[in-house]
Amino acid sequence: MWKNRKSDSNDVPRQSQLLNATCEFLRDVDPRNDDYATIAVDRMLRQAIKLHASDIHLDPAGASIQIRLRIDGVLSSFGVVPQGQMTTIANRLKSIAKLLTYRVDVPQEGRLAILGSELEARVVTLPTLHGERIVIRLANQQGKQWLPSDLGLPQLVFEQISASLAEPAGVVLFTGPAGSGKSTSAYACIRAIAATSSSSRSIVSLEDPIEVEIPNVAQSQIQPNVGYDWASGLKAILRQDPEVLLVGEIRDNETAQTVFQAAMTGQLVVSTMHARSACDGLRRLLDMRVPVHQIRSSLNVLVCQRLVRRLCDCRVPSSTSPVPATARESRWVDDFVPAGCEHCHQSGYRGRLLLAEVLPAMDDHLGQAICSGGDTFDWQQIASRLGMQTLEQYATEVLRHGWTTSQELGRL
Repeated sequence: MWKNRKSDSNDVPRQSQLLNATCEFLRDVDPRNDDYATIAVDRMLRQAIKLHASDIHLDPAGASIQIRLRIDGVLSSFGVVPQGQMTTIANRLKSIAKLLTYRVDVPQEGRLAILGSELEARVVTLPTLHGERIVIRLANQQGKQWLPSDLGLPQLVFEQISASLAEPAGVVLFTGPAGSGKSTSAYACIRAIAATSSSSRSIVSLEDPIEVEIPNVAQSQIQPNVGYDWASGLKAILRQDPEVLLVGEIRDNETAQTVFQAAMTGQLVVSTMHARSACDGLRRLLDMRVPVHQIRSSLNVLVCQRLVRRLCDCRVPSSTSPVPATARESRWVDDFVPAGCEHCHQSGYRGRLLLAEVLPAMDDHLGQAICSGGDTFDWQQIASRLGMQTLEQYATEVLRHGWTTSQELGRL
Protein backbone atom coordinates (compact mmCIF):
# COMPACT_ATOMS: atom_id res chain seq x y z
CA MET A 1 0.00 0.00 0.00
CA TRP A 2 2.76 2.44 0.94
CA LYS A 3 5.15 3.23 -1.90
CA ASN A 4 8.79 3.41 -0.86
CA ARG A 5 10.39 6.19 -2.86
CA LYS A 6 13.70 7.94 -2.53
CA SER A 7 12.72 11.43 -1.49
CA ASP A 8 14.48 14.38 -3.12
CA SER A 9 13.21 16.74 -0.44
CA ASN A 10 15.85 19.07 0.94
CA ASP A 11 14.70 18.81 4.55
CA VAL A 12 17.33 16.21 5.59
CA PRO A 13 20.34 18.11 4.15
CA ARG A 14 19.06 21.29 5.81
CA GLN A 15 18.84 19.54 9.17
CA SER A 16 22.23 17.84 8.68
CA GLN A 17 23.85 21.20 7.99
CA LEU A 18 22.64 22.55 11.32
CA LEU A 19 23.65 19.42 13.22
CA ASN A 20 27.14 19.42 11.72
CA ALA A 21 27.56 22.98 12.91
CA THR A 22 26.84 21.91 16.49
CA CYS A 23 30.13 19.95 16.55
CA GLU A 24 31.70 23.27 17.42
CA PHE A 25 30.64 22.47 20.98
CA LEU A 26 33.98 20.66 21.35
CA ARG A 27 36.29 23.13 19.66
CA ASP A 28 37.35 24.66 22.97
CA VAL A 29 38.30 21.26 24.42
CA ASP A 30 41.69 19.65 23.76
CA PRO A 31 41.32 15.88 23.02
CA ARG A 32 44.67 15.39 24.80
CA ASN A 33 43.24 16.57 28.12
CA ASP A 34 42.33 14.10 30.84
CA ASP A 35 38.77 15.44 31.09
CA TYR A 36 38.10 15.53 27.33
CA ALA A 37 35.85 12.43 27.22
CA THR A 38 33.88 13.54 30.28
CA ILE A 39 33.16 16.95 28.76
CA ALA A 40 32.45 15.49 25.30
CA VAL A 41 29.89 12.97 26.58
CA ASP A 42 28.18 15.53 28.81
CA ARG A 43 27.84 18.11 26.03
CA MET A 44 26.78 15.52 23.46
CA LEU A 45 23.97 14.23 25.69
CA ARG A 46 22.76 17.71 26.53
CA GLN A 47 22.77 18.73 22.87
CA ALA A 48 20.77 15.61 21.98
CA ILE A 49 18.22 16.45 24.68
CA LYS A 50 17.98 20.02 23.40
CA LEU A 51 17.27 18.75 19.88
CA HIS A 52 14.71 16.20 21.19
CA ALA A 53 16.63 13.26 19.74
CA SER A 54 15.45 9.73 20.50
CA ASP A 55 18.73 7.98 19.64
CA ILE A 56 22.43 8.80 19.39
CA HIS A 57 24.59 6.70 17.05
CA LEU A 58 28.38 6.66 17.54
CA ASP A 59 30.25 4.94 14.71
CA PRO A 60 34.04 4.44 15.06
CA ALA A 61 36.18 5.90 12.29
CA GLY A 62 39.80 5.34 13.32
CA ALA A 63 40.81 7.98 15.85
CA SER A 64 37.46 9.73 15.42
CA ILE A 65 33.78 9.02 15.96
CA GLN A 66 30.96 9.87 13.58
CA ILE A 67 27.94 11.00 15.58
CA ARG A 68 24.38 10.87 14.25
CA LEU A 69 21.09 11.77 15.90
CA ARG A 70 17.63 10.39 15.23
CA ILE A 71 15.16 13.26 15.45
CA ASP A 72 11.46 12.63 14.76
CA GLY A 73 12.38 9.27 13.25
CA VAL A 74 15.03 10.58 10.83
CA LEU A 75 18.75 9.90 11.31
CA SER A 76 20.94 12.93 10.57
CA SER A 77 24.66 13.59 10.82
CA PHE A 78 25.94 15.34 13.93
CA GLY A 79 29.51 15.45 12.70
CA VAL A 80 32.86 13.84 13.50
CA VAL A 81 34.74 14.32 16.78
CA PRO A 82 38.05 12.94 18.11
CA GLN A 83 37.94 9.86 20.32
CA GLY A 84 40.30 11.37 22.88
CA GLN A 85 43.87 10.44 23.69
CA MET A 86 44.00 10.09 27.46
CA THR A 87 40.36 9.01 27.84
CA THR A 88 38.00 7.95 25.05
CA ILE A 89 34.35 8.80 24.55
CA ALA A 90 33.53 5.09 24.23
CA ASN A 91 35.16 4.20 27.56
CA ARG A 92 33.50 7.14 29.30
CA LEU A 93 30.06 6.02 28.13
CA LYS A 94 30.75 2.41 29.13
CA SER A 95 31.98 3.52 32.53
CA ILE A 96 28.91 5.57 33.48
CA ALA A 97 26.63 2.86 32.03
CA LYS A 98 28.38 0.34 34.34
CA LEU A 99 29.76 -1.75 31.45
CA LEU A 100 33.11 -3.52 31.29
CA THR A 101 35.55 -1.08 29.70
CA TYR A 102 38.16 -3.76 29.04
CA ARG A 103 35.78 -5.94 26.99
CA VAL A 104 35.58 -4.72 23.41
CA ASP A 105 34.96 -8.12 21.82
CA VAL A 106 31.39 -8.75 22.97
CA PRO A 107 28.13 -6.75 22.85
CA GLN A 108 27.14 -5.10 26.12
CA GLU A 109 24.06 -3.27 27.36
CA GLY A 110 23.60 -0.89 30.27
CA ARG A 111 21.76 2.18 31.49
CA LEU A 112 22.74 5.64 32.63
CA ALA A 113 20.95 8.57 34.24
CA ILE A 114 21.62 12.04 32.86
CA LEU A 115 22.25 14.55 35.62
CA GLY A 116 20.04 17.62 35.58
CA SER A 117 17.26 15.93 33.59
CA GLU A 118 14.52 13.36 34.08
CA LEU A 119 16.03 11.39 31.23
CA GLU A 120 17.35 7.84 31.36
CA ALA A 121 19.40 6.34 28.54
CA ARG A 122 20.02 2.78 27.41
CA VAL A 123 23.56 2.18 26.09
CA VAL A 124 24.26 -0.73 23.71
CA THR A 125 27.73 -1.57 22.36
CA LEU A 126 28.59 -3.74 19.35
CA PRO A 127 32.06 -4.92 18.20
CA THR A 128 32.73 -3.87 14.58
CA LEU A 129 35.65 -3.92 12.15
CA HIS A 130 36.89 -0.47 13.21
CA GLY A 131 36.01 -0.60 16.92
CA GLU A 132 32.96 -0.51 19.13
CA ARG A 133 29.78 0.98 17.73
CA ILE A 134 27.58 2.53 20.43
CA VAL A 135 23.90 3.41 20.25
CA ILE A 136 22.26 5.41 23.03
CA ARG A 137 18.47 5.22 23.30
CA LEU A 138 17.04 8.20 25.18
CA ALA A 139 13.89 7.26 27.08
CA ASN A 140 11.19 9.20 28.91
CA GLN A 141 11.87 12.43 27.01
CA GLN A 142 10.94 15.36 29.22
CA GLY A 143 9.37 12.97 31.73
CA LYS A 144 6.26 12.43 29.60
CA GLN A 145 4.13 9.56 30.85
CA TRP A 146 1.95 8.87 27.84
CA LEU A 147 -1.67 7.71 28.17
CA PRO A 148 -3.84 6.63 25.21
CA SER A 149 -5.49 10.07 25.21
CA ASP A 150 -2.05 11.69 24.68
CA LEU A 151 -1.12 9.72 21.58
CA GLY A 152 -3.08 11.81 19.10
CA LEU A 153 -5.03 8.80 17.84
CA PRO A 154 -7.91 9.32 15.42
CA GLN A 155 -11.08 9.58 17.53
CA LEU A 156 -12.64 6.37 16.20
CA VAL A 157 -9.42 4.43 16.86
CA PHE A 158 -9.13 5.87 20.38
CA GLU A 159 -12.71 4.84 21.19
CA GLN A 160 -12.13 1.30 19.96
CA ILE A 161 -8.92 0.93 21.99
CA SER A 162 -10.57 2.37 25.12
CA ALA A 163 -13.47 -0.06 24.80
CA SER A 164 -11.03 -2.97 24.38
CA LEU A 165 -9.08 -2.01 27.49
CA ALA A 166 -12.31 -1.99 29.50
CA GLU A 167 -12.83 -5.69 28.72
CA PRO A 168 -11.77 -8.15 31.46
CA ALA A 169 -10.02 -10.44 28.97
CA GLY A 170 -8.82 -10.57 25.38
CA VAL A 171 -5.88 -9.41 23.25
CA VAL A 172 -5.07 -5.78 22.43
CA LEU A 173 -2.48 -5.93 19.65
CA PHE A 174 -0.46 -3.04 18.16
CA THR A 175 1.29 -3.70 14.86
CA GLY A 176 3.46 -1.78 12.42
CA PRO A 177 7.05 -1.68 11.18
CA ALA A 178 10.02 -0.77 13.37
CA GLY A 179 9.84 2.80 14.64
CA SER A 180 6.07 3.13 14.26
CA GLY A 181 5.42 3.72 17.97
CA LYS A 182 3.95 0.30 18.81
CA SER A 183 5.72 0.05 22.18
CA THR A 184 4.71 3.59 23.14
CA SER A 185 1.05 2.74 22.47
CA ALA A 186 1.28 -0.53 24.42
CA TYR A 187 2.96 1.21 27.37
CA ALA A 188 0.28 3.91 27.32
CA CYS A 189 -2.45 1.28 27.57
CA ILE A 190 -0.81 -0.55 30.48
CA ARG A 191 -0.14 2.77 32.22
CA ALA A 192 -3.83 3.67 31.91
CA ILE A 193 -4.94 0.30 33.30
CA ALA A 194 -2.47 0.55 36.19
CA ALA A 195 -3.56 4.10 37.02
CA THR A 196 -7.24 3.25 37.18
CA SER A 197 -6.97 -0.09 38.96
CA SER A 198 -4.30 0.87 41.53
CA SER A 199 -3.52 -2.31 43.52
CA SER A 200 -6.81 -4.06 42.76
CA ARG A 201 -5.45 -5.89 39.69
CA SER A 202 -2.38 -8.07 39.20
CA ILE A 203 -0.44 -6.54 36.27
CA VAL A 204 2.76 -8.20 35.00
CA SER A 205 4.95 -7.46 31.99
CA LEU A 206 7.51 -9.42 29.97
CA GLU A 207 9.83 -7.14 28.01
CA ASP A 208 13.09 -6.98 26.06
CA PRO A 209 14.33 -4.61 27.26
CA ILE A 210 12.37 -2.80 29.98
CA GLU A 211 12.14 0.66 28.40
CA VAL A 212 10.55 2.62 31.26
CA GLU A 213 9.32 1.84 34.75
CA ILE A 214 5.54 1.77 35.28
CA PRO A 215 4.11 2.08 38.81
CA ASN A 216 1.97 -0.84 40.03
CA VAL A 217 3.34 -3.17 37.32
CA ALA A 218 5.67 -6.12 38.00
CA GLN A 219 8.09 -5.82 35.08
CA SER A 220 10.33 -8.70 34.00
CA GLN A 221 13.03 -8.72 31.31
CA ILE A 222 13.80 -11.80 29.27
CA GLN A 223 17.34 -13.23 29.35
CA PRO A 224 17.75 -15.68 26.47
CA ASN A 225 21.35 -16.48 27.46
CA VAL A 226 20.04 -18.31 30.55
CA GLY A 227 17.00 -19.84 28.84
CA TYR A 228 14.53 -17.16 29.97
CA ASP A 229 12.99 -16.36 26.57
CA TRP A 230 9.57 -15.10 25.47
CA ALA A 231 7.84 -18.45 25.52
CA SER A 232 9.25 -19.73 28.83
CA GLY A 233 8.88 -16.33 30.47
CA LEU A 234 5.23 -16.04 29.46
CA LYS A 235 4.49 -19.51 30.81
CA ALA A 236 6.15 -18.58 34.12
CA ILE A 237 4.15 -15.34 34.36
CA LEU A 238 0.88 -17.19 33.81
CA ARG A 239 1.62 -19.16 36.97
CA GLN A 240 1.89 -15.86 38.91
CA ASP A 241 -1.89 -15.26 39.01
CA PRO A 242 -1.89 -12.27 36.60
CA GLU A 243 -5.00 -10.45 35.42
CA VAL A 244 -3.35 -8.09 32.92
CA LEU A 245 -0.25 -8.89 30.86
CA LEU A 246 2.07 -6.75 28.78
CA VAL A 247 4.04 -8.93 26.36
CA GLY A 248 6.63 -6.68 24.73
CA GLU A 249 6.53 -8.42 21.35
CA ILE A 250 5.10 -11.52 19.71
CA ARG A 251 7.99 -13.00 17.75
CA ASP A 252 7.36 -16.74 17.50
CA ASN A 253 4.63 -19.35 17.21
CA GLU A 254 4.76 -20.49 20.83
CA THR A 255 4.46 -16.97 22.23
CA ALA A 256 1.57 -16.12 19.89
CA GLN A 257 -0.32 -19.26 20.80
CA THR A 258 0.27 -18.77 24.54
CA VAL A 259 -0.93 -15.14 24.36
CA PHE A 260 -4.26 -16.20 22.86
CA GLN A 261 -4.60 -19.15 25.21
CA ALA A 262 -4.12 -16.72 28.12
CA ALA A 263 -6.84 -14.47 26.70
CA MET A 264 -9.14 -17.46 26.36
CA THR A 265 -8.65 -18.31 30.05
CA GLY A 266 -9.47 -14.81 31.32
CA GLN A 267 -6.40 -12.55 31.06
CA LEU A 268 -6.25 -9.19 29.28
CA VAL A 269 -3.08 -9.16 27.16
CA VAL A 270 -1.51 -6.08 25.53
CA SER A 271 1.24 -6.81 23.01
CA THR A 272 2.98 -5.71 19.79
CA MET A 273 3.95 -7.41 16.55
CA HIS A 274 5.62 -6.42 13.29
CA ALA A 275 3.16 -6.10 10.39
CA ARG A 276 2.64 -3.73 7.47
CA SER A 277 -1.15 -3.46 7.78
CA ALA A 278 -3.98 -4.63 10.01
CA CYS A 279 -4.80 -7.48 7.63
CA ASP A 280 -1.13 -8.37 7.37
CA GLY A 281 -1.11 -8.64 11.17
CA LEU A 282 -4.02 -11.04 10.95
CA ARG A 283 -2.12 -13.10 8.38
CA ARG A 284 0.92 -13.26 10.67
CA LEU A 285 -1.18 -14.61 13.53
CA LEU A 286 -2.48 -17.38 11.26
CA ASP A 287 1.06 -18.11 10.03
CA MET A 288 2.04 -18.47 13.71
CA ARG A 289 -0.65 -21.17 13.95
CA VAL A 290 -3.06 -19.32 16.20
CA PRO A 291 -6.43 -21.06 15.62
CA VAL A 292 -9.01 -18.99 13.78
CA HIS A 293 -11.62 -19.58 16.48
CA GLN A 294 -9.26 -18.13 19.13
CA ILE A 295 -8.60 -15.05 17.01
CA ARG A 296 -12.32 -14.49 16.44
CA SER A 297 -13.25 -14.91 20.10
CA SER A 298 -10.23 -13.30 21.84
CA LEU A 299 -8.89 -10.51 19.62
CA ASN A 300 -10.36 -7.36 21.18
CA VAL A 301 -8.62 -4.98 18.79
CA LEU A 302 -5.80 -5.08 16.22
CA VAL A 303 -4.24 -1.71 15.42
CA CYS A 304 -1.69 -0.97 12.70
CA GLN A 305 0.05 2.37 12.97
CA ARG A 306 2.68 4.68 11.51
CA LEU A 307 4.48 7.82 12.67
CA VAL A 308 5.06 10.72 10.27
CA ARG A 309 6.77 14.01 10.91
CA ARG A 310 4.51 17.04 11.40
CA LEU A 311 5.20 20.24 9.51
CA CYS A 312 6.38 23.07 11.73
CA ASP A 313 4.29 26.23 11.96
CA CYS A 314 6.89 27.89 9.73
CA ARG A 315 5.49 25.92 6.75
CA VAL A 316 4.76 27.84 3.56
CA PRO A 317 2.18 27.25 0.80
CA SER A 318 3.56 25.02 -1.94
CA SER A 319 2.72 27.71 -4.51
CA THR A 320 5.51 29.89 -3.05
CA SER A 321 8.09 27.10 -3.13
CA PRO A 322 9.04 24.57 -5.82
CA VAL A 323 7.17 21.28 -5.39
CA PRO A 324 9.56 18.31 -5.71
CA ALA A 325 8.95 15.89 -8.57
CA THR A 326 8.00 13.07 -6.21
CA ALA A 327 5.08 15.16 -4.96
CA ARG A 328 3.86 16.02 -8.45
CA GLU A 329 4.03 12.40 -9.58
CA SER A 330 2.32 10.93 -6.51
CA ARG A 331 -1.38 10.57 -5.77
CA TRP A 332 -0.84 13.07 -2.95
CA VAL A 333 -0.40 16.78 -3.64
CA ASP A 334 1.24 19.13 -1.15
CA ASP A 335 -0.59 22.26 -0.08
CA PHE A 336 2.31 23.21 2.22
CA VAL A 337 6.05 22.50 2.21
CA PRO A 338 8.81 22.82 4.87
CA ALA A 339 10.43 26.19 5.40
CA GLY A 340 12.73 25.96 8.42
CA CYS A 341 13.12 28.12 11.53
CA GLU A 342 14.90 28.12 14.89
CA HIS A 343 12.03 26.25 16.58
CA CYS A 344 12.34 23.24 14.25
CA HIS A 345 16.16 23.55 14.01
CA GLN A 346 15.81 24.42 10.30
CA SER A 347 14.38 20.99 9.45
CA GLY A 348 10.88 22.26 8.60
CA TYR A 349 9.33 19.58 10.80
CA ARG A 350 8.47 19.58 14.48
CA GLY A 351 6.97 16.59 16.29
CA ARG A 352 5.13 13.66 14.76
CA LEU A 353 1.64 12.51 13.84
CA LEU A 354 0.19 9.06 14.51
CA LEU A 355 -1.73 7.36 11.71
CA ALA A 356 -3.63 4.21 12.61
CA GLU A 357 -6.11 1.71 11.20
CA VAL A 358 -8.13 -0.80 13.22
CA LEU A 359 -9.32 -4.17 12.01
CA PRO A 360 -13.11 -4.21 12.31
CA ALA A 361 -14.96 -6.79 14.38
CA MET A 362 -14.85 -10.14 12.62
CA ASP A 363 -18.44 -10.73 11.59
CA ASP A 364 -19.50 -13.79 9.62
CA HIS A 365 -18.40 -12.34 6.29
CA LEU A 366 -14.84 -11.48 7.37
CA GLY A 367 -14.60 -14.60 9.53
CA GLN A 368 -15.57 -16.83 6.62
CA ALA A 369 -13.05 -15.11 4.36
CA ILE A 370 -10.31 -15.82 6.89
CA CYS A 371 -11.36 -19.44 7.29
CA SER A 372 -11.40 -19.92 3.51
CA GLY A 373 -7.73 -18.90 3.34
CA GLY A 374 -8.08 -15.83 1.12
CA ASP A 375 -5.25 -13.35 0.72
CA THR A 376 -4.78 -10.09 2.63
CA PHE A 377 -5.98 -8.02 -0.34
CA ASP A 378 -9.40 -9.72 -0.17
CA TRP A 379 -9.52 -9.21 3.59
CA GLN A 380 -8.62 -5.54 3.13
CA GLN A 381 -11.52 -5.07 0.72
CA ILE A 382 -13.96 -6.72 3.12
CA ALA A 383 -12.63 -4.72 6.09
CA SER A 384 -13.04 -1.48 4.14
CA ARG A 385 -16.65 -2.35 3.31
CA LEU A 386 -17.18 -2.97 7.03
CA GLY A 387 -16.08 0.60 7.73
CA MET A 388 -12.32 0.35 8.38
CA GLN A 389 -10.56 3.67 7.79
CA THR A 390 -7.26 2.65 6.19
CA LEU A 391 -3.83 4.15 6.78
CA GLU A 392 -3.94 5.57 3.28
CA GLN A 393 -7.22 7.34 3.98
CA TYR A 394 -5.82 8.87 7.17
CA ALA A 395 -2.70 9.89 5.24
CA THR A 396 -4.81 11.71 2.67
CA GLU A 397 -6.66 13.49 5.47
CA VAL A 398 -3.56 14.77 7.29
CA LEU A 399 -2.10 15.92 3.97
CA ARG A 400 -5.31 17.79 3.16
CA HIS A 401 -5.04 19.61 6.49
CA GLY A 402 -1.45 20.62 5.65
CA TRP A 403 0.01 18.74 8.61
CA THR A 404 2.67 16.85 6.66
CA THR A 405 4.06 16.38 3.14
CA SER A 406 3.86 13.76 0.41
CA GLN A 407 7.62 13.17 0.78
CA GLU A 408 7.12 12.30 4.43
CA LEU A 409 4.31 9.90 3.58
CA GLY A 410 6.46 8.41 0.84
CA ARG A 411 9.11 7.43 3.39
CA LEU A 412 6.76 4.93 5.04
